[in-house]
Amino acid sequence: MISGEEYIRTLNKKSVWVFTKQQVSKFNEIVKVTNFFENIPDRENINIEQYFTEHHMEYGIKTDRHRTLVIPQFFGLITKTPFYQRGGQYNKEKLTAVFDKLKAINPNLNLYEYNKIITEQILKFKIHAIIDTTNNNKDYNILPVIFIYKVLKELQTRYNIKKVSIGHLYTYIMTCKKYSQWEQAVEYIKLNSPVSEYVRRYKSSSRIISLIRNNINLFNITSSDISINPDFDDYFNHNFMQKYDMEELNEILLRDVDYSYFLYNIQEFDINLIDVPQKEASTEENIAIQEKEIIESEESDEEKDDNYIAKIDNINEFNVNPDVANGVSKIAPAQYNELSISKKYRRNPLLGRIAIQNAYYACENNHEHATFKSAKTQKNFMEAHHLVPVKYQQQIWQKYNINVDCVENIISLCPTCHRAFHNGTKEVKAQLIENIYRQIAPRYNSIGFGITLDEVKKLYKL
Repeated sequence: MISGEEYIRTLNKKSVWVFTKQQVSKFNEIVKVTNFFENIPDRENINIEQYFTEHHMEYGIKTDRHRTLVIPQFFGLITKTPFYQRGGQYNKEKLTAVFDKLKAINPNLNLYEYNKIITEQILKFKIHAIIDTTNNNKDYNILPVIFIYKVLKELQTRYNIKKVSIGHLYTYIMTCKKYSQWEQAVEYIKLNSPVSEYVRRYKSSSRIISLIRNNINLFNITSSDISINPDFDDYFNHNFMQKYDMEELNEILLRDVDYSYFLYNIQEFDINLIDVPQKEASTEENIAIQEKEIIESEESDEEKDDNYIAKIDNINEFNVNPDVANGVSKIAPAQYNELSISKKYRRNPLLGRIAIQNAYYACENNHEHATFKSAKTQKNFMEAHHLVPVKYQQQIWQKYNINVDCVENIISLCPTCHRAFHNGTKEVKAQLIENIYRQIAPRYNSIGFGITLDEVKKLYKL
């Protein structure tokens, strides 16, 4: 690791975590803007920018700048596609499952539950997220609240350092690009390394700290220093930091479409960092929650379809902007350590939902195959299947530069055909693969995926 002085020399005036230029408001103000968006008539065809300017006062929104809509997008209440391009997409965007959940809770009757949803969204926002047209933070895939807490907690536990100066916060914490750099930040601060000459500029341009301070109470923040709020420390550590694999949690930031699913759907963190904790988790609870992961991952040797299929069925098609699937085949999959005991491969339920929608809720092996109506979607119940299994994604990427967790590789199947793919005889599987391959070959061609029918069969050991 280089010295603190050498690290500072790698920084420039734009190295700090940057939030959108729009005014940072409290979450309840952001909900107002989302309510406004929900009530815009004929959203797909109206001039939303003009409508916002003319009607914002009716919803108690002080500014007439339509780009205020980017704030609820940042917090996962309205979709944003594509993430990093400026404006022009509001007519296509949808309200999310998170906003649906917020609407279902009356804060006057159940404020604690309402604040749990707010807390979850604050924990989920990332750098780089939603819009960054100047690409200042293009390579910064980090969850700021979690990262700041991790560094402060390690300093407190290891070295009894309970407060960190604002200068050190901006210099060594808020310039990190990935979660694994927390140890580096701890070391620099422990050694009381010098602060950057850009700290004053960082404070005026970042806005991250005001966003955190305005919405949750995890930290005590003054003009001179930051520390963990002792009222929330053990509660957050036991019920969140020890509950999830932080390295894995941060990996889901790498593809826009994976972050979309994470941000727009309730992950049930079950954490409230606004109200004083109601109770401490028991020892038995702590042991149990450490065995659970935030987003289940599929093991390479066996696809466990039940969770994946259930998650797909839980996604409301009215919350989905299918444009989020564009180009995801060209994004490299996460690299896994060859020495790890168990490799894990994720499948994004959002892509499965889009693939089934694209197939009009029909079985792509045979459109006449009967199924039943889903209680969740009120549509024909279909299951998503990757023709090229996700467990082969590393070798497929190395050969073809294709991420197989993409809509072009996902097929909509009735439950019977899906079971046949997994449990049928070799003859049955071969016939299914041949039939499906012929149908989706044009999709493969559209993304430059040159895998042959024989290669696909070999992946199924046929």
